[in-house]
Amino acid sequence: MPKFGVYGGTFNPLHNAGIQLARKAREQFRLDKVLFVPNGNPPHKRVDVLDKEVRFELVQAGIAGEEGFEASRIEVDRPGITWTIDTLEELKRLHGAVELFFIMGEDNVPSFAKYDRRADFFKLAGLLVAPRAFPKQSSLDEWRKLLPEATIELIDQPASGLSSTEVRKLIRSGADFSDHVPAAVHRIITERGLYKEVSPETVSS
Repeated sequence: MPKFGVYGGTFNPLHNAGIQLARKAREQFRLDKVLFVPNGNPPHKRVDVLDKEVRFELVQAGIAGEEGFEASRIEVDRPGITWTIDTLEELKRLHGAVELFFIMGEDNVPSFAKYDRRADFFKLAGLLVAPRAFPKQSSLDEWRKLLPEATIELIDQPASGLSSTEVRKLIRSGADFSDHVPAAVHRIITERGLYKEVSPETVSS
């Protein structure tokens, strides 16, 4: 059965640390494909987020040529609020017999303990978790105890301290950010002057 990683996020913008994490997950767990899924209209309103079509374009450009990587429009094209569980259900419908694994950071693990649909979520996908610091078996044991319904595996690579927020700060300060994003992403941001101003708007359609 094919194994797909599902890497969702705002990707505002996509940066190199995220790409490296996806590479490691694909290699370690022998994933046939990693789907990068930029969110459309997330349930939690955010400020300073580019339009979803622009963010999708940045992701598509940033992963071009990467073996086994694919940008998915599944949430960009969905009207209304985008929920991850709906995305997983749709991916199952689209791809049939496929094993899904949701790629995420350690900081998001506790949120599942309070999620009222977690049992349904974990029937659709397992979790591949990047640790905050060094990979430890004890951390994995704790996560499995917290979420006994879930199939959880530890990505053998710490989550990077680099964030999209930091990249945006570099851009606004006029600092060189070319080492932090793919070359194609750097080119688009620079040519269009993206992120130079803080937008007061929330994610829009």
